[in-house]
Amino acid sequence: MTRRAVESIIGKAALDEKFRHALFSDPDATLSGFTLTKTEIHALKAIDSESLEYFANCPGLLMAQSMLALHHENGDIRME
Repeated sequence: MTRRAVESIIGKAALDEKFRHALFSDPDATLSGFTLTKTEIHALKAIDSESLEYFANCPGLLMAQSMLALHHENGDIRME
C-alpha cells in the first residue's frame, strides 16, 4: 500500500464512528480487507485511540462533515 492508502484508512476512521471503533476493538479483522505491509499495520495499530477520537470530534472536521452531507443531499456530490 501507499502512504495515500494509510491516510485514507485514518480518514475513514476519523469520519466513520463504527469503523473507528472496529479499528480499535479488533484491528486485525478491521484491517484484513486492506492490502497493507506489516509496517503499515503496526503503524495503524500504534495510533492512540483517544487522539483519533479527539481529532474526529474537532469542530473543523465536524463542520466539514456537515457541509459534505449537505452537498450530498443536494446532489452536488456523490459519496460512495
